[in-house]
Amino acid sequence: MGYKILRFLAGLLLRILYRIDIVGRGRMPVSGGAIVCANHIHLFDPVLIALAVRRPIRFMGKAELFSWPLVGYLASMAGAFPVKRGSADMQAIRLSLRILQGGELLGIFPEGTRSKTGEIAPFNSSVTMLAEKAGVPIIPAAIAGEYRFGQKIKVLIGEPIELNTLCPAPYDRATATTALMDHIKALKDSLR
Repeated sequence: MGYKILRFLAGLLLRILYRIDIVGRGRMPVSGGAIVCANHIHLFDPVLIALAVRRPIRFMGKAELFSWPLVGYLASMAGAFPVKRGSADMQAIRLSLRILQGGELLGIFPEGTRSKTGEIAPFNSSVTMLAEKAGVPIIPAAIAGEYRFGQKIKVLIGEPIELNTLCPAPYDRATATTALMDHIKALKDSLR
């Protein structure tokens, strides 16, 4: 219930501040676990992705975010959970796998931080590791635009991707991660 209320209120705020254009909503599977994976340019990106997807998403967020009084409370209320960056956070990995194996959507920004330039930074391989271990597809998404009052922000949801299409046999996680990054970069470039 908290997720739906927060999604509605935050979505209302974003639609007042920006012109939002979402393409590809119909590409999202209606059931089953999947990882929604997007580039990261602004603190509002999780809200924007939540608006683009009709199903609830459990977002992985940097641990520091949860120490900010209001933001941390709202993120927790929306079902987000912390991850300690720069280390193998086993608690976050186990929770992510439970979410995926429970048929839910997991939202990840694999750059690990927001891009200051708008260019996509190298992805952390945790996204492909989680997809591999949970046996779920990755839903690529791209965000483009400037978060400035009245400006257009575009979101493009791509077709679901199975790991074996990112990296034909023999499977290599680093190659699959780079291929995923290139795929999202191409989606983002198509939004210009």
